Amino acid sequence: MKIYMRLYRRKGWFYVNYYRGKDQSLCTKDEALAKELFRALKADYLRGKLLHLEKFKRYTLKEFRNHYIENSRSGIATKTVRQDNLSLRLLEDVIGSSIQMRAITAAQIEEFKKACLARGVKPTSVNSYLRHIKSAFSYALDEGIIEKKPKIKMVPVGNPLPRVLSPEEINTLLAKAKEMDIELWRYFMFCLWTGARRSEALSLQWQDISLRNRQCKLTGKGNRERMVSLLPPLVEILTPIQRDIGPVFPPQHADTYTHKFKKIAVLCGIKRNHLHDLRHTAATFMLKSGIPLPVVQRIMGHSQISTTQIYAKVLDEMMQSEMSKLKFE
Repeated sequence: MKIYMRLYRRKGWFYVNYYRGKDQSLCTKDEALAKELFRALKADYLRGKLLHLEKFKRYTLKEFRNHYIENSRSGIATKTVRQDNLSLRLLEDVIGSSIQMRAITAAQIEEFKKACLARGVKPTSVNSYLRHIKSAFSYALDEGIIEKKPKIKMVPVGNPLPRVLSPEEINTLLAKAKEMDIELWRYFMFCLWTGARRSEALSLQWQDISLRNRQCKLTGKGNRERMVSLLPPLVEILTPIQRDIGPVFPPQHADTYTHKFKKIAVLCGIKRNHLHDLRHTAATFMLKSGIPLPVVQRIMGHSQISTTQIYAKVLDEMMQSEMSKLKFE
């Protein structure tokens, strides 16, 4: 039986990671002691899994949903947990809540997809449900609740490529933001010049920044940390407001920043706008500027390089569009 535990060090202290962000401090900086404690915890964890294995085998979809939401979503954003619960409930509506987890097949997932589309649900929304269901089944596999995950295929969508702002749109949007709200402008600038996710920028603390070394530490998905360089435009706007500790940007809900972005974008005549477009734009222009794909992957915090390669496709599309302007007149 596989045991999903790992020992890691953070700021000199040793921790144990169990699954999906669940961590426990070992309260020691001694590596030998940490390894000894880890071996003991691993043995206890295995015994616990063996004791509950028979119970896991009898989980229905409804029982699993309750177990999954109550026991594995600690530290996960409330919005994500709600979507986890909704997605599994919708699956129950189609294939039944009393079905055994081990009996769910790829054909039943396909049945769920067809039912959603028949109700008029957009393909992008169906894919969102499927991603949450897929994560839940990954957890079930990790915990020994199922022996194999059913194959889950996404619904094809018309244009999977992300939206990238043009230089003219960037300049117009930033000028309007600076005119309306200087703090919001700094936040947009940071997202654009680092490629940070909205939550990564919002959670940034002054103690995570070194203006002298021109770099900052971002904490992304799964609490994975990465160092990102701060280019001169960012150093210039952050230096006058530098502090020793505390949040770099005004603490507000991430959706508040999204709504403000949409409002400013509409005023600038930019349609199909999302705050995440700043991240898409950053990645695409990094590649356009000649930064190698693996380096862009590290800057963006992508766990898979295939995610970064999407922006290479966006860049190819941009180049084709520009090439179409060629005339010999």
